[in-house]
Amino acid sequence: MLRVTITCPHCGYSRAMNESAIPDGVVRATCPSCRNSFELAAAITEVGTASAAEPPPPPQPPSPAAPEGMPPPAAPRSRTQRLLHFSFNGDAREYFGIWIVNTLLKMLSFGIYSAWAKVRKKRYFYGNTLLNSASFEYLADPMALFKGWLIGAGFFILYTIGTNVSPVLSGICGLTFFIAMPWLIVRSHMFNQRNSAHRNIRFNFRPDYREAYLVFAGLPILVPFTLGFILPYMVYRQKRFVIENSSYGKTGCTFDATPKEFYLVFLKAIGWFLLLATAFAVGAFCLSATVREFSPLFLGNMESDNETIKKGVAALVIIFFLAINAIYLYFAIYVQTALANLTWNRTRIKGSRFVSTLRVRNMAWLYLSSAVAIIFSLGLLIPWASIRLARYRFDNLALNLSDDLETFTATAADPVGSAGEEIGDMFGIDIAL
Repeated sequence: MLRVTITCPHCGYSRAMNESAIPDGVVRATCPSCRNSFELAAAITEVGTASAAEPPPPPQPPSPAAPEGMPPPAAPRSRTQRLLHFSFNGDAREYFGIWIVNTLLKMLSFGIYSAWAKVRKKRYFYGNTLLNSASFEYLADPMALFKGWLIGAGFFILYTIGTNVSPVLSGICGLTFFIAMPWLIVRSHMFNQRNSAHRNIRFNFRPDYREAYLVFAGLPILVPFTLGFILPYMVYRQKRFVIENSSYGKTGCTFDATPKEFYLVFLKAIGWFLLLATAFAVGAFCLSATVREFSPLFLGNMESDNETIKKGVAALVIIFFLAINAIYLYFAIYVQTALANLTWNRTRIKGSRFVSTLRVRNMAWLYLSSAVAIIFSLGLLIPWASIRLARYRFDNLALNLSDDLETFTATAADPVGSAGEEIGDMFGIDIAL
């Protein structure tokens, strides 16, 4: 196997690898150190073959035979594991410049600039996300996204007209969208993954439309008929569908979670929610009864006393509903965070496994403080909120690597239209991990 060295002409960074690890048809590469692009052919230097460069290991003495009746000694491990941490180097001030230009140009162009804005945003986030000192790349062509945006905009305008003018047309559009939704989800994943790369190796997504219709249309229909009991199983099947059809180059991902683990997440959330809500309701009732019992001792004027009691009861009702909503929001964040950890921690690629360590209270603080900041800044702090959330997520994600990164190889994949991605965006379809 031929070994080559690729040396960046800008900063001198070099890396040795097998020639077969370089994807076919790639003519340019991006340096993971200085992030400059360069001609790949001019940067490659042959260093020999793997057999010549790496002499065969010396013969090992035979292992001693195990005593009779004892198990044989364990074979030595041939692979070493190392933990590679993801990192995110985005800067809120830097991203604010991209965000404000994108927002203004989308408003001035009535949305036509959306495709270019999406590419600028994704290239910034991908380029600042690193694994093993190598950044990710977003390779989509804005013009391809614009064609998909035109199809999505046409469908959205038709749906809006139908909603305001003709219930029949609106119903036909809604039914068409529901029938097409699994297809849109698959096409969106195919487009995004085939335009995402790491170390010049693209991700891929295998289309399986039959299973897509089962998990994204068939199982959701059953939710009301099962009173929601099938919901954890539906989420499990959707996560498994996305992961097991994804691949990095030629290497597919596997998912070894069980439905029981998803049910435990939901049951734990429901149990804690009911317990806290009941405890708060009992506390509010006791406080209200105490106020009613002792208020005559402290209030002199009976007419004003009744008015004061009414205001107190109204305040308690408002506090009760705010607290219930806060508890509900907290447990919604709990479910989202627990599912993210469970999904990543049960995802493997070859012999390597992802490790996610998100904490619920940190995620809750990020969401709530960001929401308050965005409201009081009239939306101007959205870039700041996006950057801090992305940084926290990637700071708590790692890959427990059992294989050499050089063993992952690229595969050829046909280009995919962007209609699924753009229509899904317009109608708020989000089936990300």
